[in-house]
Amino acid sequence: MVMKSTLIRFLFSVGIAASAHATYQIGQTEIPNVVVHDEPADFQVHEGHPRLFFRGSDLPAIRARIAGDYRAEWREMLDQIEQEALRQPAAKLAQGPHLKLWSGRNVVFAAVVTGDRKYLAWAKAWAEALAAAGPVGNDNEYRGRLQCLAIAYDWLYPVLSNAERQRLREAIVAHIDRNWYFASGATNYIGGHSRWGNFALAAGLLAVVSERPDLRDKLLVVRNHWLNGYFPAQAWIANEGGYHMGWAYSAAYLTGGINLVWSVATNETVFFPWLGKLPRFWIYGRQGDGFYPNTGDAYTVQDDLNAYHRDLLMIASGVLKDPYAAWTIRRHPDRFADILFGDKRVTPRAPDDPQAPLPLSKNFGNAGVVVARDRWDEATTLLQFRSVPFYSANHHHRDENSFTLHYRGGLAIDSGLYDEGGTQKGGYGGPHWRNYFTRTIAHNAIVVFDPDQKMTVLGEPASNDGGQTYREEPTKLEDLQPGGQAHLDGITRFVDTADYTYASGDATKAYDPARVNLAQRDIVYLRGAGRAHPVVVVFDRVESAKPDFQKKFLLHTVNEPSGHGSVTVAEHKGGRLTCVTLLPEQAKLNLVGGPGKEAWVDGENHPWDPTHRVRPGREGGAWRLEVSPSAPANRDYFLHVLFVDDAGAAPVAAEDAKLTRDEGRVGVNVAGWKIEFPLAAGGAARIERAP
Repeated sequence: MVMKSTLIRFLFSVGIAASAHATYQIGQTEIPNVVVHDEPADFQVHEGHPRLFFRGSDLPAIRARIAGDYRAEWREMLDQIEQEALRQPAAKLAQGPHLKLWSGRNVVFAAVVTGDRKYLAWAKAWAEALAAAGPVGNDNEYRGRLQCLAIAYDWLYPVLSNAERQRLREAIVAHIDRNWYFASGATNYIGGHSRWGNFALAAGLLAVVSERPDLRDKLLVVRNHWLNGYFPAQAWIANEGGYHMGWAYSAAYLTGGINLVWSVATNETVFFPWLGKLPRFWIYGRQGDGFYPNTGDAYTVQDDLNAYHRDLLMIASGVLKDPYAAWTIRRHPDRFADILFGDKRVTPRAPDDPQAPLPLSKNFGNAGVVVARDRWDEATTLLQFRSVPFYSANHHHRDENSFTLHYRGGLAIDSGLYDEGGTQKGGYGGPHWRNYFTRTIAHNAIVVFDPDQKMTVLGEPASNDGGQTYREEPTKLEDLQPGGQAHLDGITRFVDTADYTYASGDATKAYDPARVNLAQRDIVYLRGAGRAHPVVVVFDRVESAKPDFQKKFLLHTVNEPSGHGSVTVAEHKGGRLTCVTLLPEQAKLNLVGGPGKEAWVDGENHPWDPTHRVRPGREGGAWRLEVSPSAPANRDYFLHVLFVDDAGAAPVAAEDAKLTRDEGRVGVNVAGWKIEFPLAAGGAARIERAP
């Protein structure tokens, strides 16, 4: 007897029943039910080939789609094949980065759908080159090659000779063996490459298990990883559509390929409802300039789900019929997912649709991200507030209780730059990444500095930034949840009205307790401020373990700010940010940055490589404001008011934000509002119109 899976328990807990059979078909009009079998014996792989992404029984529907609603997309696919594949030797697209991108897939698809000899000849040559290469290279290569081999074998099976089938099958099994450590070792369900490794293993095993039934046990191991590991963790983190890694790596780690392959090739359907919410993260996070906040290891801040992860968009819009997801669909050269899983019967609905507009703010739940905006066009002022309720290191920074603010350009930014090449100064694990970019010092957050502390990042000595710490990486859902070794408190309060959005975050557990006893932040986004643009109020309660540990409020800007007493002003791309410091009283304000100090930490610069992989829209910044108390104390409070304006607007005066005090509370009168925060830990703010 096999214990009931974590996923089964999760599905029943939210009222989704598992039925006996799964028959998802290409082009079906109804939203499919989730189907997961409790007993492994009930799990079956559909007979016949092809069965990865589509089955042989789906071919009539596919041919009808490309002759009808998807005629234009089919023409675009064929044009892409002519331009990018058929003019290249097939062997060239069977190596290197082409493996990870499945570059030959669309040619094989065209060969199967049309039977055209031109496509078949190229596809067979591609398959032979893949098989001849052997399971060599780095994990990107042998993972990618296994995926490609699985496609070639499964889709071309009916037109291959027995000898050709045998060669491809042997190559697939050799690659399964090479990749098997992803399934047999310490699998990480939260981050790392094991997710992609287990997807590649699933594709290879699903492709050959009918001819190699002795591999079923391995397929069940991989199935268990998905049903009891990856899917439950993702369902919990992305319960409201967001993901903790930010906009770049969230898409990468939520790739929908496994959901598409598994739901078609087997008698289980894993199109979970939360997958339909994922495009909301991109809808809300899109800034007025079309880019996304430079959050986490952001290798790009421009691409959305239309680019490298279109399968997610098609699951949400075409399979799960979400009209807001359908609104986000844009033209893209690769039309494979559109042709198979799109649904043009779903009427697109814009976020500002007058009949059913989305709220202007959203709390993305366990992803620990709140996004607030005042409008849906290019003039929006976008606030991102982050306080993730768990620790993880993979592409996730030490940035709990941080925020970014954007109008026309980045005004309060997530600073530093990332080079996904991996070995450059800004690459994963590199000196800029380790000493600055991923660290609290690079974010609009709080640092508490112990000059004697020795810090490490992933086991390597690192700069002492006074920020949040690296620790043991979580690997499973239980690690993230309350009581787990990686659990933090995250977003503790979210209130959204037409006039304001209010959120609280508790990042105390993100710091080491020998240095920090309390780190709580309240943030209020006033869109009903009677001004041209919103006002943001930020209140921090910070308690250090020793009074002489220096506390600092950080505010990062692209350009050099100017300071006049308690008022700091920075401009960028025609937008202006005015920061008024109300607490601490007699605060020390210090500007850090400029040439040679762009990534300054504890007396040393840790710059990125400015010549490598330059990408438009990334704003690494070069300046920060540091606000600290004038006298040592265990408990300090920080209160800042941020005014957003056009660069040419009338200046903001210090008197525009007036500090208020009441018994056990501090606050501000600003823009016709009275906002008060309790000094006691965890208390809720009082927000009301000023009399």
